[in-house]
Amino acid sequence: MRAALTGHLVITTMHTRDAKGAIYRLMELGIEWHDIEQTLLAVSAQRLLKLVCPVCHTECGGKCLPGKNVYRASVYEILTGRDLKEVLKEAKGECGLYRYDTLQTLINKGVALGFVSELEYKKWVHEEK
Repeated sequence: MRAALTGHLVITTMHTRDAKGAIYRLMELGIEWHDIEQTLLAVSAQRLLKLVCPVCHTECGGKCLPGKNVYRASVYEILTGRDLKEVLKEAKGECGLYRYDTLQTLINKGVALGFVSELEYKKWVHEEK
């Protein structure tokens, strides 16, 4: 955090469920709120998904299309700009209005289009009840 406050670009990783969770994790780590607001430019969350075979519609691993090595795809949730500011407001306890594509929405879209199986959706998306 000290390096980011001096103007250096710092890229790091942390384990969270989604991009919004990274802000709460920074707070859990004891980072001062003012420092988070001043240094955070963007937050991203990613998942690597198994794709459904376009030929047999199962997770066959490329047996149907020899020579084609596309068995997985990356899905990214990116939080930046106005949406990031609104999520920061929410983390402070204020009302934050944001609209960005979450991992849940993106993976669900993959299921709806037939690229991702329901099983893969359930593996990565933990819906809160």
